[in-house]
Amino acid sequence: MISEEDLQEAIYQAALRGCDVDVKAHRKTIWDAACALMADVLRQSDEISRERLLRGLVPELRDSVCRLEELLNPSPYPRITH
Repeated sequence: MISEEDLQEAIYQAALRGCDVDVKAHRKTIWDAACALMADVLRQSDEISRERLLRGLVPELRDSVCRLEELLNPSPYPRITH
């Protein structure tokens, strides 16, 4: 079984390859795929986990918007964090 980070990276790569890295032109398709993935995760969660996931969704999406440029255009140089 792959790690969560590897799975997330694989999903990103599949989405980007599927739209020829033209996210703007295919954003509805990508949005629909993302919604389907999220809906399946929620469907398979118990009621308490589902509510917790839904409450955390907006902050996570906002954080992702802030990091989107980094996700779409990763630097070839390793990032050093403290």
